Amino acid sequence: MTLSHRIGALAQLTLQEPRQAARVLLAEDVPIRARTAGLLLVAVVSSLLASLQVGSDLGGLDPFSRFMLASPFRAAVFQWLFLALTVVLVHRVGRAFGGHGSFPDALLVVVWLQLLMLALQVVQLVATLIAPPLAGIIGLAGFALFVWLMTVFTAELHGFRSRGKVLLGLVLTGLAAGLILGTATVLILGPEAFADV
Repeated sequence: MTLSHRIGALAQLTLQEPRQAARVLLAEDVPIRARTAGLLLVAVVSSLLASLQVGSDLGGLDPFSRFMLASPFRAAVFQWLFLALTVVLVHRVGRAFGGHGSFPDALLVVVWLQLLMLALQVVQLVATLIAPPLAGIIGLAGFALFVWLMTVFTAELHGFRSRGKVLLGLVLTGLAAGLILGTATVLILGPEAFADV
């Protein structure tokens, strides 16, 4: 089976039986360099798709999104930092609550799920050109799917039985990280960095 067929089969399994897909993924002997390069690749592609989707119309975005998407390079850097932080949190917070997942496997999970989200981004980009209201629905559905898959894959990664508790942990960790990062960004860059965008 070729690599593309294996990826397609795993993607289908992820949508149908995510817990089994997580076990299959974690059993793959993916080199650490490929995992690291994958994180960079999905960050760059995701930021490019986001920049294409918003185009030059940044007026309807919040100040942070306007600042980030005003430059494709800046968007890629922020996206990579966000994904790298996600890997660290999935690993460290899970271990803090008794999980046994490794950092390389946390990296693999984040890269894989973000790769799937790239396909949804492409669909959303096409919908933006054809039926803009539909693009918003696809975006919300994609976010809900990502949260659910991240919950299932994190539970399998760390050996947790309660997916409800994992979901709660992901939500609380995400809120705390968002608050800290938002405050730090404003303190480091200053309010004027966002006012001029």
